[in-house]
Amino acid sequence: MNPNLGVILEDRAAEQPGVAGLFDQAGNSLTFGEADRLAGGIATALQDAGVRRGDRVAAYLTNGPEVALLLFGAWKIGAIPVTISSLYNEHELAESLQKTAPVLLLVDAARPDVVAAVSDRMKVRSLAGALDGVEPLEWRNPTEFAAVDVAGDEEACILFTGGTSGRPKAVSVTHGGIRDSLARLAKVSTGSAEAGTVDAETVPNLIALPLFHSGGQHSLLFAFHVGRGCVVWERFNLDRMRTLLERHRFDNLFLLPTMLFDIVHAQDSLPLGSVKHVLVAGQALSWSVRKAFEERYNVPILVNYGSTESGHIAGWTGRDMRAGLWKPGSAGKVYPGVELEIRDDDGVAQPCGTAGEIVVRSEMTRGYVDDAEASAELVRDGWVHTGDIGYVDEDSVLFLSGRKRDMIKCGGFQVWPEEIEDELRAHPLVHDVRVVGTPDDRLGEVPTALVVRVDDPGTSDAELTELLIAQARERLAHFKTPRRVEFVPELERSEAGKIKRGAVPTGIGGAS
Repeated sequence: MNPNLGVILEDRAAEQPGVAGLFDQAGNSLTFGEADRLAGGIATALQDAGVRRGDRVAAYLTNGPEVALLLFGAWKIGAIPVTISSLYNEHELAESLQKTAPVLLLVDAARPDVVAAVSDRMKVRSLAGALDGVEPLEWRNPTEFAAVDVAGDEEACILFTGGTSGRPKAVSVTHGGIRDSLARLAKVSTGSAEAGTVDAETVPNLIALPLFHSGGQHSLLFAFHVGRGCVVWERFNLDRMRTLLERHRFDNLFLLPTMLFDIVHAQDSLPLGSVKHVLVAGQALSWSVRKAFEERYNVPILVNYGSTESGHIAGWTGRDMRAGLWKPGSAGKVYPGVELEIRDDDGVAQPCGTAGEIVVRSEMTRGYVDDAEASAELVRDGWVHTGDIGYVDEDSVLFLSGRKRDMIKCGGFQVWPEEIEDELRAHPLVHDVRVVGTPDDRLGEVPTALVVRVDDPGTSDAELTELLIAQARERLAHFKTPRRVEFVPELERSEAGKIKRGAVPTGIGGAS
């Protein structure tokens, strides 16, 4: 089998060319056959622009179906898409291009000032919209174009990590690694790792995450792999989600915790009557948000654990829930076929129930293209070191403790920010919270809570600080109690919607 990811769309087009397979947020659609031929048009246009097999092609594009077509068009000729967030400014875009060295940059008319700032550094073509001084890529000529054969370990795409700590890194992922990850997820979701068949009556999946994100790309590929169409929107917002739910009546959703948070706190309930379950991934979901969502909508939440570098590792399915296998607080059951070990700081595998770094044998990534030292730390002898800390119980259920790099070392004790955050979020006046480590002369580091509070004229900041510290002392060990609380208007998030972690910004004090 040719592992080229472009074959996934070709197979759907050959099987059911007349079935709608790709939708935009306005209700327009392309059949699988039309989408594949337009991807062929992009493949031809890329070749005409001088792109060859093995070349990298950067995409700085507003999220939408055109990005999906570009991915498949690039894969058809064996080129490597470099997907860059359309929210990046000119400095972030320039840095991404410098790290990855693409031969061509594809843009649209959404950010002309940013494009103008980098257009003198490399070849630029417009995929959508007119820009002064930028030649259009003439791709809207439907063309039959078969994907070239590739090896499983060939580079398929370059994605940027969410940047939860430090600067985002450019991750090289492979055709074969993504294929294996899709097969594992299909096996636990549908009972078969093989590609599904298209049913014209099956509702499409909403691709809620952007296609510059690994979660968005995997959602797109997984939907096509199991025989479903896709709805690709520009970005998440509640009004748009309401419209699409009413139009398509989705039977499942894959969301980030931040999206679920907004849905829970929406004034008006969304029409989720057709949704059988919601899959959540990206970062830890607080228990209070989960409880509030399930009580409000009576829709169960499933979880999936994995990463850009490792692929799908563990999770819970609807079948697991019905069988009573679910365990509260867990990341999920390790998927069949996943080789996983829990290792200590010396690289020694740990027994069941003992916490350590989660390490997975995977062919998903070739490492970071911009950081050889970090790549050597990430992949060692075929094992991907996730940086996550957790343990596995006797039933192969994985529990997460936190991020290795986010751990706070307070007086010799290990403190995980997520545990403190979950406790503080339970307070009715806490809208959101992030816990970070603050340098301390005596203890090394102490936990500091950055809190977005709910407006309440009857409770001052000082009073709420006392309440939160008292609540933490009551529920947590003394060394885990925040020593400081700082109230902030909002929490900084990465391009993927994750809360950014790191040291408290210079100048932030706090009440003790």
